[in-house]
Amino acid sequence: MLAKILQKRKINIACAQESRWVGAKARDADGFKLWFSGCERGKNKVGILVDRDLKELVVEVRRVTDRLMAIKLVVGGSTLNAISAYAPQAGLDEEIKRRLWEELDGLVCGIPHTKKLFIGGDFNGQIGVTSRGYNGVHGGFGF
Repeated sequence: MLAKILQKRKINIACAQESRWVGAKARDADGFKLWFSGCERGKNKVGILVDRDLKELVVEVRRVTDRLMAIKLVVGGSTLNAISAYAPQAGLDEEIKRRLWEELDGLVCGIPHTKKLFIGGDFNGQIGVTSRGYNGVHGGFGF
């Protein structure tokens, strides 16, 4: 289902969180290749989908944790890095949150400034009760 939506909207690369697949693997998904990282069934898990035109250009996959992973592609002489992140929810232990932000910072700092970087994720942040000014990205359910 997700692959069909990505194809219809002409999206080449997508980051996913809360995926259902367990392990550190890759699989084909309706013309896309999905790299994923997840340790426990029902917990966390991130993934990155790449369409059929770009999937052969992936030169590196880094699975940092079940909340953080990255891929590197070389497209026409340019290097593109994509990171998928899933931040802990508000009620979880502060140590878990601190560790994710440190790992994300380390991953980002390891990519040279001359290379392209895209980060997609669920950062579990709240920006307020109203969606004023954020209509396209805020559902009005925060606090």
